[in-house]
Amino acid sequence: MSELRKVTVTVKNYEFHSSQDCARLYKKVRLLDESGKIFYYQNLIIPKYVESRGAFASDVPRTWYVKNIHKSAIVLVAFETKSGTVEYDLDEVRQLSRSGFLAGVLIGVASIPAGIVIATATFGFGLLLIPFGLYQAYKQIFKIPAILSRKRLLEDFSRLGIGAGEGWSR
Repeated sequence: MSELRKVTVTVKNYEFHSSQDCARLYKKVRLLDESGKIFYYQNLIIPKYVESRGAFASDVPRTWYVKNIHKSAIVLVAFETKSGTVEYDLDEVRQLSRSGFLAGVLIGVASIPAGIVIATATFGFGLLLIPFGLYQAYKQIFKIPAILSRKRLLEDFSRLGIGAGEGWSR
């Protein structure tokens, strides 16, 4: 499973893509690490609470706690303020996980009829879409909620030395 990583970065450039009730998706986020090396996150998902507290300020070094949920998708779970406290909201991360679960159910249900319709038009090649759609649904329904579960995040925080009293969680 994906481990929680602590990274110190400075946001240089980004492209806003979409917004939900609990999070925002940024694409092509250009970051500068502590050593001055530039790197990119293709898809960065930031819960609104963490963003409203100043985690995504441009040209200011911040310490983030991130988790990979896909090879190109990263979730900013928490960040460290200037005073040294760690800010996070596990309820928004849970809502993010639930929305992924619902998307997985939708993908799983839609992949079979879509594969059959496309197979009719492409002389059977569309049937290859069904296993791909079911695999994507499996990842959305089982893997991502397991990676972003409250229990797993609290274990990862304790492994990094962050107590349950720090931060904010409803």
